[in-house]
Amino acid sequence: MNYIKWYIQLLFLVLKNSLWKDTKAIMKALSTAAAIIIGQIVLTNILYRNVFANIDTLDEMVKGLLNVFFFVAVIWIYLTSFVQSISTFMQKFYKSPDMNYLISIPLPLNYVFLFKFFEHIISSTKSMLFLFFPFLAALGIWVNAPLIYYISIIPLFTVISIIPCAMGVMVAMIGLRLVPAKTFNIVTPIFTFSINVTFAVLFTRVQDISTTYIVRLIEFLEKPWISDIIPVTGGIKLFYSAVIGEWSSYATLFLLITSLLFVYIAFISSRKLFFEGWAKNQHIESQIKKREAESDNYKDSSSNEIIQWVKAEWKMALRNYEMLVGSAFMLFFYLLAVFTFIYGGLFSNNPLIGVSLLITIASIFNIIAVSILFIPADITKDKNLWKNRYWLLKIMPLEGKKVFNIQCNMFFIPGYIISLGGIIAYSAVNGLSMHLILLSILSMFFILYGSSAIYTSSELLSLSDFFENNTFLGNLITIIFPVLYGFASAGGITLLLAKDFVSGIPIISNISAILNSTIVSIFSGATVATTFLISRLLFIRVWKKLEI
Repeated sequence: MNYIKWYIQLLFLVLKNSLWKDTKAIMKALSTAAAIIIGQIVLTNILYRNVFANIDTLDEMVKGLLNVFFFVAVIWIYLTSFVQSISTFMQKFYKSPDMNYLISIPLPLNYVFLFKFFEHIISSTKSMLFLFFPFLAALGIWVNAPLIYYISIIPLFTVISIIPCAMGVMVAMIGLRLVPAKTFNIVTPIFTFSINVTFAVLFTRVQDISTTYIVRLIEFLEKPWISDIIPVTGGIKLFYSAVIGEWSSYATLFLLITSLLFVYIAFISSRKLFFEGWAKNQHIESQIKKREAESDNYKDSSSNEIIQWVKAEWKMALRNYEMLVGSAFMLFFYLLAVFTFIYGGLFSNNPLIGVSLLITIASIFNIIAVSILFIPADITKDKNLWKNRYWLLKIMPLEGKKVFNIQCNMFFIPGYIISLGGIIAYSAVNGLSMHLILLSILSMFFILYGSSAIYTSSELLSLSDFFENNTFLGNLITIIFPVLYGFASAGGITLLLAKDFVSGIPIISNISAILNSTIVSIFSGATVATTFLISRLLFIRVWKKLEI
């Protein structure tokens, strides 16, 4: 107990220093919280209007559909938490920066594991709630849930995720003794991403489930004791009880007991497995591969500088398995839109609307998703270390304009290829003519290159002296600028094409009414060109003054 008390005091001290150490820290914490809350509210309203508001069902079927929604959500939480615990185990347990300190102090190693496990639960909840909370909150709006339901989403999510997290870390401890870490790092992020896409699509198609299965699920949940003892059905009953304003005491009790049992099993298992796995994965022998001698013409060619540098960065990004989950999460929004548009037949009468919406989404999310892979996991929490990525470019005899081109192409090419696949798939399914497909592809080329340019300059600008002292603002501009650019460059085209769809929205319909193809073309083209030129000029100026 003394170890746990010491650890809680340590966490409180870290929390105090990061949140309310001084006025600056308090303002940063409040502004971050406000941004997160606003983002969750916006996402919740988007999901409610586009998914749940369109579900028409009889009153007697609401209970059944609600339980099916919660069944899908709980299974989704279990699978995602389980796989994420495996995929992030190496980074958060064995490669964590504080592990050397924790290993060196006179502390039993199974307690070190327990402390890292609680940290993992907290960080996993924070990362996944950004995806799950809007779905669950939109579901509550659909059934007019009481306030207690929205308050209980976070604690219920945390409790439900304990069991799959414990199972995941136990599998990881055993698996890393038998299978190379590289296998876990490659397979599990892909599996996690596939799970998220699959269950997000299932969430939008629950109303198509046969009533027979819904009735069977309700009958099973109404059985006493059995549905309370099983953790999955217990989680469903807790969510449903919160919606109707009641509380299932037996389901809560059994879920807590089962969760503590799994944590205890993991705690006991870690006495032997944790340290052995940590020691095994500390030193990795480097294998130097022989390379064929390059010709003198290749070495002396200055025209290949950009290509060779970009290729080298791509190779390192492909090996950055720790950040693959974050990249896949950002890319999830675009792929979910593609799957939803194709599977749901959205805008099939006017596919150009769907294409323009996909280009808008791609310009906002895809470049950021690709750029995450180029950030080493060990510097994500320290903005000062980000500059070290540029030190080699800084000492090379390269002009700022060439460095800008390197960074732009580094993000743009993979982002464009990914976006291209979604546009072509949607256009082919909806029978868009070849010349319109080519026009869309060409338009997306310039729009995404502008998005890459503004993100590149925003990222470098966030490392300048002013934003280095105002870290939150520095992080904010790397998101706000690309979002504003995405709406300005491609949003006008979407608004013009979707006049009939937005006719009932007062402000947007008024703007849409004055738009025509000439105005939109000039405005979008001017936005892309101006953004690119300003971004390059800004990058060059900041690059000259940047000190590493």
